[in-house]
Amino acid sequence: MEKSVKIIVTGFVQGVGFRWFVARAARGLGLVGSVRNLPGGSVEVKAKGPEEQVKRLIDYLYEGPGNVSDVEVTYDAQVDEQNFRVMF
Repeated sequence: MEKSVKIIVTGFVQGVGFRWFVARAARGLGLVGSVRNLPGGSVEVKAKGPEEQVKRLIDYLYEGPGNVSDVEVTYDAQVDEQNFRVMF
């Protein structure tokens, strides 16, 4: 079953290569979506793909560079991407 999520990652996650870590992990899992920095220091991840792969991405977020303090997941998000890209 396919799932789509919007994830807000907070903590020390900007300026440490976190977006690139997420993109590499998501592409490796065969997911589509995007990742971008948000004002205030958090990172937004939108991803869509097989449910098990989406769950694996969520778990990977805690292993990324920097220091993740919270991962807030919203299911059934709108994800319109055809691949996984880093937004600037």
